[in-house]
Amino acid sequence: MKKKNSKFSFEAMFASRRFTIVLSLLLAIVLWLYVINVVETEASERINVQVNFDYNDVYSDLGLDIIEKPVVNVSVSVQGENRVVGGLTSQDIIVYPDYSSVTGAGEYKLSLVARKLNSLDDFNIIGLSVDTVSVTFDKVSTQTFSIAVNATGIRPADGYYLDVSKAAPSEVTLSGPEADIARVARVVANVSLTEERSESALVTVPLTYLDENGEVITDANITADVSQVDVTIPILKMKSVPLTIDFTGVPAGFDPEQLKPTLSESTVLIAGAASQVDQIESISAGIIDLTTFELGETVDLTIELPDGVKFVEDGVDHVTVSFDTTGYTTRTMTVTEFVIINQPSNMELTIPNARLANVQLIGPEEELEELAPTSVVAQIDASSDNISVVRGQQNVPVRIVIPSSDSIFATGSYAILCNITLDEAAASSSSEAG
Repeated sequence: MKKKNSKFSFEAMFASRRFTIVLSLLLAIVLWLYVINVVETEASERINVQVNFDYNDVYSDLGLDIIEKPVVNVSVSVQGENRVVGGLTSQDIIVYPDYSSVTGAGEYKLSLVARKLNSLDDFNIIGLSVDTVSVTFDKVSTQTFSIAVNATGIRPADGYYLDVSKAAPSEVTLSGPEADIARVARVVANVSLTEERSESALVTVPLTYLDENGEVITDANITADVSQVDVTIPILKMKSVPLTIDFTGVPAGFDPEQLKPTLSESTVLIAGAASQVDQIESISAGIIDLTTFELGETVDLTIELPDGVKFVEDGVDHVTVSFDTTGYTTRTMTVTEFVIINQPSNMELTIPNARLANVQLIGPEEELEELAPTSVVAQIDASSDNISVVRGQQNVPVRIVIPSSDSIFATGSYAILCNITLDEAAASSSSEAG
């Protein structure tokens, strides 16, 4: 059998149609790469870029601002090496107006400037599809307005009422053309709640600008530091509670009700959250110090309410207290009887001049006339809270006591000069033993 010839043949390979098609394609690709990288290294491209009106905004130095900044897209023609130009995007180029001709308010036709964001990039900007842009400028005005709340449709439940609604923040700063800002007379937050309520509400609402005629302004070029606010709609429960008064400086055994105090207002109408108001049974109008009491005079007190509670009506936070002291009189006496209480064992206290003049007493006239001077006692409290020296003299406060009477009391404040000596060693030993 004759052996088959397996020798490689170029002639047979080039005679193959499939081989020549593949070879032609490869040669075409090589030729194309050669042309674009060797013969045609320069290329042109068009990049779509949006005009930046905030770049180099020198007009702001003139107190101007652009009215309705337009959205303008420009086709930028660039040229450079093919490998560079082919990779460019809008992020590599900035286009902005030339503001150098702007001198005041008005409409201007401004030239557009295009430049490379990176000056080292190897390409050139050769043209723009749009050369100019029209821009309107106006003087910028800034004004701060209080925010008024306009609450409508609210129905408080029985025994409740709607208090003054408040916005947070309570002010807004508006900026824009002078003419537009001048049109704004009020800034309001409109709230509408239709259901019956026994609790407060918090609602977030946008702001509305009104002119002097109460018309809504919608066509102004105004910016604000806040566009919406939180409005508190306070629905408070009302309750009428009695007023009371408290006393200080009251002698032991003396009942201030003997002076028959009368308040100009016996009750007060308060309001607050139901959970808080329901717990209040009375309100103290204040404290009266009997040491400053004078016959025939009235006492004015300012009522302080708990946090979260308020008066339903304004101007009722004061009350006047008068007293029926018919049959009462005053008497001035010199006190020579002294009693020392709370004296520590290591203290020696003596009174160089055991005499306290001009002590003012108030009480029923008949009882006061019969009061013996020895029945009035000046009580000295020698506790450490009242004694400041360890050796020497000190004025020590005294309290006037009338043990034989529960209807006479002293007014004023008094003190007596005392000689004081503390045995510091004894005090130290006592302290260490403790």
